[in-house]
Amino acid sequence: MRQKGRSFPHPCVVLTVLEDSDTEGDAKIAIIATKSVGGAVDRNQAKRTLREGIEPLLESIRPNLQIVLIARKKILDCEVSVASLVISNLLEKAGALVSEK
Repeated sequence: MRQKGRSFPHPCVVLTVLEDSDTEGDAKIAIIATKSVGGAVDRNQAKRTLREGIEPLLESIRPNLQIVLIARKKILDCEVSVASLVISNLLEKAGALVSEK
């Protein structure tokens, strides 16, 4: 995923996207928080923030994509609304959103 996919960094989160033509259906999304974010409580908070931030965007994500969100330490200072805006901007840069015509 890291080698074949495209990465889009932000101080709060790194978005990696890979086109998956073999799989049909909804996009697959993974959320990762490593020990660099902090202890278990901080990692859980970071993952919760990212999950809540991407939830309103799920309907607008193109199918057949594999998406990985990697939390960075600064995500702990972000509100869910800010995280959602950041994720939306990164998904738009990646071309992962359904284009409405």
